Amino acid sequence: MTDLLEPGVDPDVALKALEVAVGMVQAVDLDGLSPKEELALVGRVEKLRRRLDHGTDRTVAHLDASAAFSLDGHKTAKGALKAIGRLSGSEAHGRVQTSRALPRLPLVEAAYARGEIPTEHMRAMARTIANPRVAEWVPDADPIFAHHATVLGYDDFVAALRQWEALADADGADQGAERCHERRNASLQESAIDGSFRLEANHGGLQGAAMAEIFERFETAELHADWAVAREVHGDDARVEHLERTPAQRRADAIFEIFRRAAASEGCSPEPLVNIIIDQDTFEDELRRSAGTEVRVDPNEVLDRRRCHAMDGTVLRPAEAVAAALVGHVRRVVVDSAGTVIDLGRRQRLFTGSARDAAFLQALLRGPGGLGCLWPGCDGRGRSLQVDHRDPACRGGPTNTDNSDAYCGFHNRTKEHGFRPVRHPDGTWTIHRPDDDGPITPPV
Repeated sequence: MTDLLEPGVDPDVALKALEVAVGMVQAVDLDGLSPKEELALVGRVEKLRRRLDHGTDRTVAHLDASAAFSLDGHKTAKGALKAIGRLSGSEAHGRVQTSRALPRLPLVEAAYARGEIPTEHMRAMARTIANPRVAEWVPDADPIFAHHATVLGYDDFVAALRQWEALADADGADQGAERCHERRNASLQESAIDGSFRLEANHGGLQGAAMAEIFERFETAELHADWAVAREVHGDDARVEHLERTPAQRRADAIFEIFRRAAASEGCSPEPLVNIIIDQDTFEDELRRSAGTEVRVDPNEVLDRRRCHAMDGTVLRPAEAVAAALVGHVRRVVVDSAGTVIDLGRRQRLFTGSARDAAFLQALLRGPGGLGCLWPGCDGRGRSLQVDHRDPACRGGPTNTDNSDAYCGFHNRTKEHGFRPVRHPDGTWTIHRPDDDGPITPPV
């Protein structure tokens, strides 16, 4: 049964029924399921878990309002949750914060109650609207948040929330970014115990985004070097376990190589090209703001049209993008009305050079969460991804940005075994199984 019941159910009856239902789920014969049935079961259980989380948060809201926690001498609902549930402070705080956010977002709450919104999306929304400076925009954001939370994955949704908050609280975003920049620090300390060195650093958004992109390039170079050595020894049978270094060791060696090259360069080293993606309206608004003009933007009207972030999805304040345009190297990315990077016109078998960069930028425009593998649920991110054809070249697929996307190595190889990405008119994607077996299991 999926219909929501009217309030008024006896709690003892409800909990006894829930105990029976949970026990039945725990006793399901998983070995008797086909792969399709097993994946479908995961989705159904996840949806029910979200509905149960909504019921839990509803209980917390009532506890918070009734002050029943004072019966046991607790100071707050959070304290009662920590004691009764043996929860961490952050988990208890998240539940209370979410319970207070639900009345302000009725459409969001209704979708959450139906199991259509993941719990972590709800926690992120609650953190965002807890900012008192965005309060005036929250009521009109309800349908926008409800829609985005039901269709976007966590990383993309959080990036969209950060963009919304930056638009709703431009002054606060600027102040926060400036505080992060003012607090920047770095240290390289030698251990008195074993003589090892520990490097630590903190930077603001713009410096951090630039460093992250440079670091990722060097880390990718170290990975390619390991694969080259492995293939020399094992040929086509080379596997991940044949790589000489661990990912942590490659990251350490990448940092050393950055230092080594900086020391080896003579005079002024060339400034690296770092991509900052910003739409024209945001850029021009910030120019006017920099000139002293008051610019007021309704985040609920422009959210889906505005962007200002680095390649990895790091949200940057527009003032940082304008500053970078004035003093740094700027790459202008031209997109058509559908948000597609223009075809560079050069036909070739592999995506390399500027064609590869354009394909990466096209993949970046898929969503607000940064450059990631097209495959749902994959954690592959950044320039270590591989650019390849959606419609394989062996079947006549053209080498242009319209037929390109970014995949991790595993899913790029998986795609060649008959899986087929399909883009829908609304810009979303589904992956279809081989032999016309339909799309892969959809998100809940």
